[in-house]
Amino acid sequence: MDRYVQQRRGCWIDGEERSGGDWVPVIDPATEQAFAAITVADRALVDEAVQGAVHAQESWKRVPAAERGALLHALGESIAGEQEALSSLMVEEVGKPLRAARAEVRSASRLCHYFAEEMLRLKGELLPGACRREQVLVVREPVGTVAAITPFNYPLSNLVCKLAPALAVGCTVVAKPDEHTSLTALLLARLAGAVGYPQGTVQVVTGPGPETGRFLVEHPLPRLVAFTGSAQVGREILALNAARVRKSVLELGGNCPAIVCEDADWAAVLPDLVEQTFKNSGQYCYRISRIYVARSLFEAFLDQFVKHAATLRLGPPGDPDTDLGPLNNPGVLARVRAQIEQLVNQGGRLLLDGRQAARPPLGYYLGPTVIDGARIDPEHTREEIFGPVVIISPVSGVAEAVARANATPYGLAAYWFGRDLGAALDHAGDLEVGSLWINRIHPAYSHAPFGGVKQSGLGREKSHFGLEEFTEPKTIYLSY
Repeated sequence: MDRYVQQRRGCWIDGEERSGGDWVPVIDPATEQAFAAITVADRALVDEAVQGAVHAQESWKRVPAAERGALLHALGESIAGEQEALSSLMVEEVGKPLRAARAEVRSASRLCHYFAEEMLRLKGELLPGACRREQVLVVREPVGTVAAITPFNYPLSNLVCKLAPALAVGCTVVAKPDEHTSLTALLLARLAGAVGYPQGTVQVVTGPGPETGRFLVEHPLPRLVAFTGSAQVGREILALNAARVRKSVLELGGNCPAIVCEDADWAAVLPDLVEQTFKNSGQYCYRISRIYVARSLFEAFLDQFVKHAATLRLGPPGDPDTDLGPLNNPGVLARVRAQIEQLVNQGGRLLLDGRQAARPPLGYYLGPTVIDGARIDPEHTREEIFGPVVIISPVSGVAEAVARANATPYGLAAYWFGRDLGAALDHAGDLEVGSLWINRIHPAYSHAPFGGVKQSGLGREKSHFGLEEFTEPKTIYLSY
């Protein structure tokens, strides 16, 4: 309890820590114990943060591009230099295994460096005029103050995906991190101030989404809301933004399929398939949650997949040998356990039951779970499972696999394995997703756009497409 009292963290507003009236504990998901507390920003504190960011916007957008790029490079260096502090925070507040936490820090640092360079390639256009002595210029200007709302699963890289391009083009940012994982965002804001970002350019308000998050989205002054999270909350944000005709960049749910064709060299990619299924305990949007396997391969694939998944080590996230840490909070754990129960009741056969996995005595743990979906109606596999659960089903051909892959409200990512590249490219346009990996799995690249279709969201992150989301084109008719 003493440690919990000592580590009270206020919001970060105009270069200093500010506290609200109420506090909520930050729980270590591996021990179920409070180790810190964050303040709950009320409407007045949110307004103060937004007003400060809007005020800072007026001067920040006029800072030369080269200077903004240099600051972003400096922030990337600072993030890398604080790898152990940031990683330790994520181990404790997310439950993320140490190796994965360090990888997230490196990813966030690279994103800063990427956008520091990409912003120098931001282009306008010169169009022909209709009159003599006229030029038509199209320039890109910063959209304005950005409200950035992020989830618990990747508290650093998710925020940097929004913060870095926004700062690069001249926007200020008010961030609202998930209440379970706010400490990482608060440390990032301090690092930004330490490398020289002006007061007010990076603000952080903390508190529950239905309270503090809603105050931020309801505020009239932000010009763009960038949100990563559930489709349900995304729809609510979109409705609130519609009332103000305000831009939205929404990266929402996923229910991502993998298709294993009859000619696939599946044994070679099996380790990657297992990792992409269970990484971060299945708590990320473009994990593989459904696998459709050619019927002739099904039994052999299922057997080897289960054996490989069973070797993953469930344990304390601070242990460097741990593969899967706990889920982040009891609400997530309860929801995933209920989904497993529903799938079993609907005909699923449990081949690996993570509920029975050996685990520490405390913590929100759930081991890798593999379900044979041969007898599950496809209608019951439409929704996202945000945990270490995969449904593996046999299919009679590629057409059936594609149809079942698309039978979901989501369309974030898909994975295809087969030697016939012509077939893969033929069906690439049939798969209703924003990203498709063929015969290999790796993290999404910084220079490639990332986002989804259908209820997986609007807009794109990363790449020059993601950078341009934070700008508005302006047409200037110049007569002389």
